Amino acid sequence: MSDSLAEHVHYLGLANRSDLYRSAISDCIAPDDTVADLGCGVGVLGIFCLEVGASHVWGIDSSDAIYLAQETVRKAGLDKHYTCIASSTFRAELAEPVDALICDHIGYFGIDYGIIDMVRDAAKRMLKPGGAIMPDKLVLQIAGVSSDACHEKAAAWSDDIVPKVFHWIDEQARNTKYPHEFAPGELCSAPVELGQITLNADTPEYFSFEAEIEITSSGRFDGLAGWFKSHLGNDVWMTNSPLDPNGIKRSQAFFPIARPFDVQRGDRISVTIRARPEGNFLAWDITPRGGPTQKQSNWATTILAEADRATLDGPLRLNDNAQASQYILSLVDGQRTAAQIEETVMRDRPDLMPSQQGTRNLVRDILKRCAVS
Repeated sequence: MSDSLAEHVHYLGLANRSDLYRSAISDCIAPDDTVADLGCGVGVLGIFCLEVGASHVWGIDSSDAIYLAQETVRKAGLDKHYTCIASSTFRAELAEPVDALICDHIGYFGIDYGIIDMVRDAAKRMLKPGGAIMPDKLVLQIAGVSSDACHEKAAAWSDDIVPKVFHWIDEQARNTKYPHEFAPGELCSAPVELGQITLNADTPEYFSFEAEIEITSSGRFDGLAGWFKSHLGNDVWMTNSPLDPNGIKRSQAFFPIARPFDVQRGDRISVTIRARPEGNFLAWDITPRGGPTQKQSNWATTILAEADRATLDGPLRLNDNAQASQYILSLVDGQRTAAQIEETVMRDRPDLMPSQQGTRNLVRDILKRCAVS
């Protein structure tokens, strides 16, 4: 719960964010509308919807924040109009379609926190035909980076303070997207629009965007900065651009390159960025005019265990963890309490973990995640 407290009070404190959502909600949510808030956190956007006359809000979140939302609406006397659903939005089901979907899973680069897949799935299953989506459009923007702070961030694993045996991880670090709060002086090109995504339309299985940036200040080219503009409704746009004084002050994304190079004012660099809708996979290619292409991808940061490297061509079996989970869940029969299940396990299978306390903790964790009363 401590992580949820820190994360969501940070969201609430982002400059201009609440004001922009309030304005858009006031314009777009009609009296008596019903709303689903996807990944609702502590419930603030849904409460804004109730304030302008929405008849009911379903707040959906799989994190501990949903319990903060539940207690908040109860204390505020709003629980008859706000239903909390402790679940992934991909599992949640509503009794009837809603008039509007609202979601703030926008991330640093707009598409890197799963909003595309989340909205696409919910729109098909939860939204009335012609219903509203907020935001309904994302505009992705990029600029070149020349920044000592970013350079050091990407090169941290090859620093002299790190034992040389770990320097191989430098390659992993340079294929990682980093949050960074850019100062305008860290950008060595003017921003360009990379592409637009309409969230209330069918989306492809992957996106590929191309753009060209022109260097405006000579120096060392360290990679790309990326940020978003999101259309919330009518004339209301929200952005985390480091160049916009009305931005929400959310960090931007830094995409490093493996080998920084010198650039001169007027140089042009081609950029291709590819992404999957679920937000987990990002790849970026950077090609200076007349120079070699550097290809980076956060797939390269996935360190695969031996089991992950195995192909799925042969027969499969459950691993030890899955077998233990299967056994514990087999005892959930609608009759036993959690305490009774725990004691049954301790009597019959105390060896599920190396210690008895470890077995008790395993039972409690599995029941907490997978069982309901």
